[in-house]
Amino acid sequence: MSGRTPPPRFTAAPYLASKSPSAGLVRLDTNEGSTPDPALLRRLAEADVQVIRAYPSTRRLEQLLAERLGVAPDQVVVTNGADVALDRACRAWLAPGRELLVAEPTFEMFYRFAEMTGATLVGVPWVDRFPLDGLLSRVTPSTGVIAIVSPNNPTGLVCSGSELRRIAEAAPHSVVLLDHVYVEYADEDLTALALKLPNVIVVRTLSKAWGLAGCRVGYAVADPAATAVIRSAGDPFPVAGPSLFLAEARVSAGAGALVHHVGQVRRERDDLLQRFGAWACPCPPSQGNFVFPLVGPEAAGIRSALAAEGLLVRHFADRPGLAENLRITLPGNQATYDRLAQALERLLGRIGGTP
Repeated sequence: MSGRTPPPRFTAAPYLASKSPSAGLVRLDTNEGSTPDPALLRRLAEADVQVIRAYPSTRRLEQLLAERLGVAPDQVVVTNGADVALDRACRAWLAPGRELLVAEPTFEMFYRFAEMTGATLVGVPWVDRFPLDGLLSRVTPSTGVIAIVSPNNPTGLVCSGSELRRIAEAAPHSVVLLDHVYVEYADEDLTALALKLPNVIVVRTLSKAWGLAGCRVGYAVADPAATAVIRSAGDPFPVAGPSLFLAEARVSAGAGALVHHVGQVRRERDDLLQRFGAWACPCPPSQGNFVFPLVGPEAAGIRSALAAEGLLVRHFADRPGLAENLRITLPGNQATYDRLAQALERLLGRIGGTP
């Protein structure tokens, strides 16, 4: 036996999570959602010790989510974050010789999913309007998965229900993967429509609007035959017991806090989109909890200047075509938003904007 380790097939650079910011810095670079009531943690402290002793079951949370969506429990699969639901679907339906069709720019993990499965990634530019015709023209018998991120990350643009239906019907041999993790912030929820289309899988999360990113709880919703495949494509105990306990408590408490948070984010988003228009910085009409302005060649400097004022935003320096944009998470908090808006106004004024 040779002592040399064979080279890996997978060569992409790892996705490195941002480090926790220092005290006083506001994180507007990760699209995290609302801050849950601290009482949620007190409930965990009072939970039965079986929450950490026993192997966890996702069944209770799947039941709660199914009730919210009006579907059967076997149509819901809870996973360790939405990323894992996407990963499982790609591993189940992609292989060497198959294609992953995406509208670009898109969630960067899809590039890794394609490489890990040996599939070919086929990208269609998504500049303003959803590229329906472009995607339809690239569907072939080799298309295994069509990934639609709506609202899209990083632009915030959306796919309509009629466009989703056109794609699903044009590619009955393919799985249409609808990444719907920002849907709570959008004008239209496509989940009910998607579930009428047998080849569509919807992936959602409790990490964004529900405010539980640290718990790593996502889920897929689809026809029972598809969810059975996704369930079998992963670990039997995908989410830790404490995370499931907190997620069940959060969902059981209802959507009142979520509705309030989403309303605040939408007000901030509308205001900031207007401001970027006044500053002559083109910005897509985002329906996520973030905006994606084109601020020009000074993007890296603007990011650094905002960080110096205690505000962290995302700069995609290593992604082709995105280096002059910033992705800015809406804080969902009036005081923090005012701080952000004032900093942007001062900064854009200094570099030649027109506030």
